[in-house]
Amino acid sequence: MKKQVSKLTMIAVGLVLAAALSRLLPHPFNFSPVAAMALFGGAVISNRKLAFMFPLAALFLSDLFFQLFTNVPGFYGWSQLINYGAFLLIVLLGTRLHNLKVMNVALASLAASFLFFLVSNFGVWVVAGGVAPYTHDAAGIWNTYVLAIPFLGNTVIGDLVYCGILFGGYALIRRFAMRHSMA
Repeated sequence: MKKQVSKLTMIAVGLVLAAALSRLLPHPFNFSPVAAMALFGGAVISNRKLAFMFPLAALFLSDLFFQLFTNVPGFYGWSQLINYGAFLLIVLLGTRLHNLKVMNVALASLAASFLFFLVSNFGVWVVAGGVAPYTHDAAGIWNTYVLAIPFLGNTVIGDLVYCGILFGGYALIRRFAMRHSMA
């Protein structure tokens, strides 16, 4: 059984790394695998250190690639640290996802999208330095969230698509592996 668990962990890590590589492909703004990687890692990697480490390491490595090899900034300032914190929270959310049924994964994906929206845009508001329209008052935070709404749609769709790919692919691989291990 221990050998089976380590194989499943390696499969999960491989899926997370494949998702991270997909960030390097052209895609619409905010249509990204990152929240799905975090949710998936938290849900299926039983070793909690690995569950937190691999999605964040994959994110960091893809950010490093952007920084070194493209004209897209991989590292863009202090609000990025807040975004990494949001992904840690999404991993934590994934650790609470015990029943991996389609509806549960879809609801967790939506929760991850909105969690990222709330935390990341709060980071924008904090780091923007009080410059209009992100002034450090109630109007400024309201403006921050309102201006971010156009990006939320791609976030939700991307998270749902990538959660479907990661969780669905994992379920298929597990089913295939179980059939062939019993034969």
